[in-house]
This record gives sequence, C-alpha cells and structure tokens, in this order.
Amino acid sequence: MTGNNVARANPYLKRRPLVPHNGGNGNNMGIQSQQRVLNTKRQYQLVATNSFTKRRKGDQLTLQGDVAFLSERDCKICVAQSIRKFINPNHPVPKRSHHHLCTKNSKTRGMGPVSVHTQETEKEAKALEALFNKPLEDHEKGSMAHVTKEAHASFFRPREPAVRQQQQQQQDSQDSKPAASIMSSATLCKAVSEMTSDVSFRDKHKNKGAPLAIIALACEVSKNIIRSEDEFGQHFKGLMFTVPPCNDSNNNPHYHSIVGNNLLLVDWPKTHGITVACPHHKCAGNLVNQRTNFSKNQTLFPIVKLDAVTSWCMVMIMKCNICHRKFSANDAEVLLKLPDHAATCYPVEHKYALSNKNSHLHRNATGVLDSIMVTYGNGELCSRLLYEAINRSYLQRLKVYYSYVASKGQTVSQYIEAHEYIKSYPPLGDTIRDMYNEAAGTENTPWAISDHDRNTREIQAVRCNDIFAQDHTFEVVKNYQRRLGAKAMWDVATSTGEIVTAVLVPSTTTKDFAHAAGMLFNRRTWFNPTVIYSDTWPAKDEFWQLLVSDIEGRLGLFHYEKRILRTLRKKHVDFFTAVTALLSALYSYCMVDYEKLLVALKNGTLLLTGKQYTSEEINDLKTTRQFRDRYGKYIRKQLWPPQTIVQNLDTWFCCFKVTATDLITSPAGGRLDPFHLCPLFTGETKPAVENCKLKAVYLEDPLPLEDMYDKIPPHPSSKHQLTECCSKRGESKLESAHDHMGHFAS
Repeated sequence: MTGNNVARANPYLKRRPLVPHNGGNGNNMGIQSQQRVLNTKRQYQLVATNSFTKRRKGDQLTLQGDVAFLSERDCKICVAQSIRKFINPNHPVPKRSHHHLCTKNSKTRGMGPVSVHTQETEKEAKALEALFNKPLEDHEKGSMAHVTKEAHASFFRPREPAVRQQQQQQQDSQDSKPAASIMSSATLCKAVSEMTSDVSFRDKHKNKGAPLAIIALACEVSKNIIRSEDEFGQHFKGLMFTVPPCNDSNNNPHYHSIVGNNLLLVDWPKTHGITVACPHHKCAGNLVNQRTNFSKNQTLFPIVKLDAVTSWCMVMIMKCNICHRKFSANDAEVLLKLPDHAATCYPVEHKYALSNKNSHLHRNATGVLDSIMVTYGNGELCSRLLYEAINRSYLQRLKVYYSYVASKGQTVSQYIEAHEYIKSYPPLGDTIRDMYNEAAGTENTPWAISDHDRNTREIQAVRCNDIFAQDHTFEVVKNYQRRLGAKAMWDVATSTGEIVTAVLVPSTTTKDFAHAAGMLFNRRTWFNPTVIYSDTWPAKDEFWQLLVSDIEGRLGLFHYEKRILRTLRKKHVDFFTAVTALLSALYSYCMVDYEKLLVALKNGTLLLTGKQYTSEEINDLKTTRQFRDRYGKYIRKQLWPPQTIVQNLDTWFCCFKVTATDLITSPAGGRLDPFHLCPLFTGETKPAVENCKLKAVYLEDPLPLEDMYDKIPPHPSSKHQLTECCSKRGESKLESAHDHMGHFAS
C-alpha cells in the first residue's frame, strides 16, 4: 500500500483455521467434552460450592446443600442420653420421641415424617400379615364333603331367562314374608340380641365409636324399616326413631341399654320430601342423594346431649347435579337452605353444625354452654358436664335393670360394662372452646351475620343523649396473656346500663384511652351525652371539655363513699353502724317512697310469708346491708347540698373517732373494739374525709330528682304496689358490668 492507495477490507476473505497448540493440524486436537451442562446440574454444583465453606470438616451434604442429619449431634434425645451416660448421670432427658430422622424413632425408623398414606399402608400391611400367617381352621380347609351328585347337577343346570328368574324370586319373597309386617319391639329386641351375641359381629365393630347395640339396631332399621314406606311412616317421626321398650319376657342387657335412645336418619328428600338447593352461591343446581355414612362403613354420627345419652345419626351424603360438590345433609350450609319446620327437626343450632367436626352438640347443650362459657365457665367445665350426663344415664339404667329383673324373678344377666356403654366420649375442653369460637365467627346463621359481628354492631349502635359513666377496671386483665401489655380496661356505660365501648389500655393515663374516646364522640353521631360521671372528677376535666365543650361532670357517689370506707377496719364492732351513718350523711331517702315502704313492711304485703315488721325490727334492719340490697330499689336517693355534706362528714367523724385534740368543740364519740382493742379509723381516714369535703361540690345531681330515675310501675296483681326506681347516674350499672367482665374467660 503506497501513495494515495487505501487498503480496503475484503468481505469475501475467509479466516484461516486456528492452529492447534501442538503445532499439528486439526486432527491432532485433544478430546472435547460432548456433555451439555444442564441447569439442574449447574444448580447442584453451585449449591455444593456455596455450602462447602459453611459446613464443618467431615460433614456430609444432601442434594439440596444442607448438612446431613447426625443423631449424635441433631437429635436432642440422643444428645441428652449421651450426656447422662458419659458426663453427668443426673442430666435430664426430655420425655418425647426421638427426631423423625433418627433411627431410634419407633414410628419413622429414621425415614423422616410419615404421611397419613404411609401410616395407613403400614397398618394394612400388618393386618394382611396377621391374616395370612394365621393357620387355617378346619372349616376353612378344602373338603370333598360337599361335592355330591346333587351339587354337580345344580351347578351345571341350564340358566333360566332373567324375567322368569325375577318373577320366581318375587314369588319366593312373598311366600317367605311373615304375616305380621310391622316391626314390633319384640322383633327389634330379638334381632339386637342375636347380633350382639354373635362373635363375628362383635369383632367386626369392636373399634367403632358407637355401642354395639346401636349399630345392631341401625342394621335392623336400615334393612327392614327404612326400605319400607309403611314401616318408615309408623316408626319414624320426622328424622327421629326412638327405641321402644322391650317386652316383659326379655331381659337382654344390650337392648335395655339403648331403650329410649334416638336414632336419626338425616335424609331430607325421604323424611320431608324436600328438594335441597345447592348451598354454593354461584350454583343453581339441586342436591341429589348419594349414600349414607352407615351404608358403606356402618359408622354413625354422634350428637352429644346435656340431659341424656348421646344420639346417633345416619347422615346422607348429597351431591350437586351441576357443580358436583358434595355436602353432608347435616352441614350448616344445607340446613340454611331448608324451611324452618324441617331444619328444626335436626336438634343442632345452625352455627354449631360444623362440617369439620366428628360430633355435634345438641341444642339443649349449646343453649346452656352459650350462657356460661363467656363468664362463669370454660371448656373443661363444659366437657365435664357432658360426660357426667352420660355417666349418670349409665348408672340410672344399671339400677333400673337389676331392679326390674329382680322384681320379675327372671334370670339376672351381667349388665354391659361402662366402656361398652360409653364408647364415644364428649369433646375435650379445647375442642369445645374451638367449637364455641368457630360458631361465634361463622356466618352460617339465619341472618347471615356472625354473632361476633352482631354483638359488635349492637355495641356500636348504642345511643345516649343524657348521662354516661366512664371508669377503669383491672379484674378483666387477669384473664389475658401478659405479653399483650394490658394493665386495665377502659369502658363506658350509659344511664340504661348498656356498654358503649371497652378497650384494653397499658395504663390509666389519659393518653392511652384518648384515641378511643375521640373515636367515640367524633365517629358516632348518635352519641351526644350532656353529663359525665367519673371516679376522678374534676381530674381530666380539660380533656373532656376539649372533646365536648358543653359537657357537665360529676363525681360518682359509689367511688366517693368508697374513698372513706376503704380506710375503715371492717372487723370493728361499729363498722356497719358507721357505714349506715356515713350514707345518711351523704343522702336522704325520698319521704314519699320511704313512707310507702314502711307501710308495706308493717302490714306484711311486701313479703310472701306475710310477716309484719315492728318499728324496732325496721330500725335494726336499716343498720344492715340487707335493707339496702332488698328494699333500696323502692326508694329514691336524694343527695344533700354540698355544705350540708361537709357538716355531716364533720359530725360523722367526731362520732366514731377515739381520740380528740379539742374536747369541748369536737369531742370523741368512738370506742376501741372490745375484742381487737383497735379503733375504727386508720391513719388514712382523716385525709380521706378532708379530701371528700373538698370534692363535695361535684357530688350533687345535675338533674331534678324526677329526671334522675326511671320508674317501673308494679304489676296489677302485686299486693304492695311499690314502684321500682332505676337510677340514671350510670356508675352503679358500670360497676355491675365490671363484675360480669371479671369472670370473662381467657
């Protein structure tokens, strides 16, 4: 390339082949790998490379790169046993099974978690092994005893046409049918007795949850009663078949143990002639019967009662003809699709008809449990009540059986054992608690809203236009876990006693319940009170004035008197006298109401016994707590003016104090307790009285006496004709709610 000539790239020029490193031609190149590195192989290579730096020397890796299991290092039981054996003989060993990868685990044998399918397979293999290893009995061995000419001729006889054979079978069945087609109690008793005495029947159903007599009865009922329309109509009332009593000539203990029990057939098309719609909201199909739970496996579904022995159900499995979903006939979703007259025949509340449970609770049981579960009961108590009902039923039947047989002079047979009578136990406490919580949160109710949401909306809908009370309580927090950090519960109640809100707070300071109070006044437009009762008023009045500018505050009478009463010695001989005198210093009774009460006490119309009180007996009764508890609802309390309360407190303090600094102006009228030799007052009584004298201005009622009480007129047939008066102060109702909340279960 010289001068102005420019070298140009030749597009057709081919590159020379690469020369091998050994200087030879291409045929002398080394062997090349023909294996393609897949992503799976590359993954294992990367895992092994990354895990190499994490594992310790000598550790073996799995395919996923984890360190292989080693019993001496990873099994806590093996480690503890090794320490006990070689290091410390007193080292504790946990009382649980070995790790599922440990070879010493008796269930897994070191093969890892065992699935349900594997467990069932092993169980079936053991059963087959026991069956095949069992030697044949004489009646199971082959024999030529039955190979006769008649059997040979019958076997090789030409078959008749199907129509003729069917007619012959119908004719044979009509000839063999007994004259009496109605299943009597004697027939049922005989069938149950024969089945329960059969060894093969007992061995077949020994592991079933239902008693043998119930299973035998269900076999007889399904075969001879359910399949016959006439028999079904005579023995079944709706879904229920009640076991009739046995006759006088039979004393079979198995049948006697089920007399009066209920056997239910939950089959809505057969029992009520109802076509059930598919419960799924997007499907317009109908449910079609498939089979019952008893037809294939001969199992029964229990319904646990509170007043009697367990009932048993044959439940139909139904399938939708469009979406092909399957439902049990006793599921809550199916019951909600039925009319009320049909759904009520199944004795279980809709919300408790849970499809994921192996038993249901009877309506009479859940009616009691709902009322005691929240406050005074727990799951263990409810489970114990259900179990004791079955146990009492067994003892009652045992006593009746031996008494009846002895009175008839019949041969006494040994009654069935308790473990045969009670084969299905009620749910445990945890299960009942889970059932209660699930029933409270389910929407399978006639009104399509759960009880939890319904109760929440009822609280949110409480209205108030006059008086409300707010306070803190500490008893509720005892049933909550400590990790929640709750120290108290702040709640609000109206003058009618309805709870408006209740929240857990970490302390009693204003900032911890300020958000809940702000939401209460700002978000609920129907909550517009004018008066607030508090146990600390006038403390925190700036906060309440900030929420509601024109609200008026009052100090609660209950907490006002408690500030003094809690400083007194309750074992003093003058304690109840001092309490009565203190209450008289704070308020007086309405003279009209007090006069009517005295008339009723003296003429004997107030008590059912007709007792007439004298003036001395009434004076003695007024010094006790019974007078306020029994007759306080008939008398309205009228608070004294502030200065009158201050003067009365000074007089009360002088009447019961033991020592005095000024014997002329304020002499001491109290005394030492003759038994304990101690005064009524403590060192905290005088400061409490002085504090109450300063707060007396916040005690008077904000409304006239007529507006401070709701009146309940007496019944027209009442003899005393006294009107009950319910105070609107709200504080007493709030404290009453605290007593119930203190029993709330965790």
